[in-house]
Amino acid sequence: MMVRVSCRPGETPAHWCARATGDYVAARTAFQIEWGRLSAVDVSLLSVGYPTLDDGYDGAMDALEEADNERCEAKTELDRESTIAFRAAPRVKWKRGGRSGIYPE
Repeated sequence: MMVRVSCRPGETPAHWCARATGDYVAARTAFQIEWGRLSAVDVSLLSVGYPTLDDGYDGAMDALEEADNERCEAKTELDRESTIAFRAAPRVKWKRGGRSGIYPE
């Protein structure tokens, strides 16, 4: 289930990206703990789909997916903001005697 995320009120894209990355790291750590717990279980249970029936594992996997989605959205917004801030100035078309108009790249 993909949840649409956005930055919190008053949060810059850079802060959002940093927070989302921290949330992702925490979710990944929780997932690794759950995976380690399940790896200690009999391997035959894993082969028949045991992890999908375990609430702890499912919750960790969902949290990891949501955190990854938010991290990607934040990075996209940060990249968009950076592109706007550093894009090239509009080009000027010159004719003899002065400029005649501005046209985009």
